Amino acid sequence: MKRRSVSFVAVLTYTWLQIMLFGGLVAETLLVYPNVFADIPRSFEATMEFMQVTDPGLLFPPFGAATILVGLIALVLVWRTRAVRYLLASSLAAFGLGNALFSVLFAWPRNVIMFEEGAQVHSVSYLEQIAQEFVLGHWVRLVASLITAILAGAGFLTLSRRRLTAG
Repeated sequence: MKRRSVSFVAVLTYTWLQIMLFGGLVAETLLVYPNVFADIPRSFEATMEFMQVTDPGLLFPPFGAATILVGLIALVLVWRTRAVRYLLASSLAAFGLGNALFSVLFAWPRNVIMFEEGAQVHSVSYLEQIAQEFVLGHWVRLVASLITAILAGAGFLTLSRRRLTAG
């Protein structure tokens, strides 16, 4: 397989993964979070009871790490194509800062407070405050994910256009 084809597949895969991650966050926002934050702390307890087998915390970290790895491979493969390189590098930076780092530093500590420590350790008013912070922060993560997917898509379209015009 030629390098151009491998580059194309890598950028396509990275873009697809970013769109999937964004879609997953949208689904989580619209379908899961209204239930999780409906009646604090009872809704936290119901969430923990429901999510016994799997939960978003088991899916998103490894999926995100794999996406970063694919994105880095794609970036290396298109390094000589400046416009695509800048779009993919910007996408990876937005993802790294707006999703990965933001999740680790902001969301995960709040998840511990809400779901592991819960009402046994904290007052209901404190849990409500933490939940409100989490939801507001989640919107930052959602916007960062949208920007990340758009930049990845723009990189893919730029690469596709160059492939078509190069013959």
